[in-house]
Amino acid sequence: MTETITVETKVAAPIEEVWRAYLTPEHIRQWNAASDDWHTTAATVDLCVGGTFSYRMEAKDGSFGFDFAGVYTKIVERQLIEYEFGDRKAKVEFWSGEDGVSVRVTFDSESTHSIEQQRNGWQAILNKFTRYVQSKQQKVRTCLWFDGNGHEAARYYVSLLPDSFIETEWVGDPPLVVEFTLAGAPMMILNGGPHYKLNPAVSISVLTKDQTETDRLWTALLAGGGEESMCGWLVDRYGVSWQITPEALMRMQVSEDQVAAERARQAMYKMRKIDIAALEAAFRG
Repeated sequence: MTETITVETKVAAPIEEVWRAYLTPEHIRQWNAASDDWHTTAATVDLCVGGTFSYRMEAKDGSFGFDFAGVYTKIVERQLIEYEFGDRKAKVEFWSGEDGVSVRVTFDSESTHSIEQQRNGWQAILNKFTRYVQSKQQKVRTCLWFDGNGHEAARYYVSLLPDSFIETEWVGDPPLVVEFTLAGAPMMILNGGPHYKLNPAVSISVLTKDQTETDRLWTALLAGGGEESMCGWLVDRYGVSWQITPEALMRMQVSEDQVAAERARQAMYKMRKIDIAALEAAFRG
């Protein structure tokens, strides 16, 4: 039996930008996926009653894909979209408030997946939409200069950290500019050619929660030709410098016991990858 499922989000952005991002193909391709191993490779939108839409959704490994397509049945500018897809119906509502735009999607269930799976999948897509639109509101982002392979680096980096995703890639081969969010931070890569080289004067610093996360990122960033440095620093295979810094180290360094903090700091100076247990032992004396 068909049930009605509702998912909802709030987007800290103007209604005109939320509406445009929800309905414009170049934006849809950036956010329309429930997980990082899926993406939308093509999208078309004919926004009028009786008009059609179609999104091509594929697994990134090429193992599976399908078309999500339907017909618009009602449109109220910046307020409401209703559509039919197959024998099912959906409704998307938009309304503005002091702290942003609320978006509510109500849709008919299908029989292949559980209600919980369907709700979680649609909510994940809506959450990614929210992050994407809000990332476009950032006025400041760090730009890294690459000699032609920056888009490969960006795609790799967003696979390593949560709350990370590609926002936009300029048309081109390779794309001149790639905008992306890395662990919530706005970033940008410019494939500008051989004129400038990356160096440790600019680095990406990541706070890790524990030794497991520290080890995982250290190993991943060294893979394929990276190089270890000292004190939690490394250079990845693309030439970008990173600081992989456990939160525990930062807590020790702001401790009121500066003698203990200095012992931990001296221990750190001898390390390549940070060893939290060894730091804690040095801190205790």
